[in-house]
Amino acid sequence: MKEAWLRVHAALSENMRLTRRDLKAHLLAKRLVGAARIIAPDGSERCIIFEPAFWEPVELPYAWLVSGCEKHASEGEAWYFFVRRRELDKHYPIGERPETATLATSSSPQRRKPGPKIKKDWRLYVAAETHRIRETENRTPSAAELALLCEQKLNYQPDPSDIQKLLRMLLGD
Repeated sequence: MKEAWLRVHAALSENMRLTRRDLKAHLLAKRLVGAARIIAPDGSERCIIFEPAFWEPVELPYAWLVSGCEKHASEGEAWYFFVRRRELDKHYPIGERPETATLATSSSPQRRKPGPKIKKDWRLYVAAETHRIRETENRTPSAAELALLCEQKLNYQPDPSDIQKLLRMLLGD
């Protein structure tokens, strides 16, 4: 689900609202196939491929998080969402925008210099904490507050300006 979100997001010039809308529309129209791997508290697991009707009430509030399907979950279950790669690759090829995917180019792709490595996967933790705080407290946490939470949980404090950029991307501001 995370990869699907990021590919759609990149194809739509990183517009959060359009990403949310198009990803859900693709799931409803069967252009993308959504599934979940569900792990029960006893360690057993099952996989489900969802019919389009499943996605009707579901919201995709922030990046790859999924909400609105709690009525299907049993107490203590962990749900992990996926999008089938075959359809994802067809509609959103890796590293290309959909409208240019069919154009053949003779030039070799240009690689950018890699940036600093992400430490402790703080972005995922910040996204999850932001969602939790917005759901339970009906407010958006500040970048400084999230930096302190990262320090407490991950023993790593990202720069608040980086957190602010992530919040703008997640919240579509």
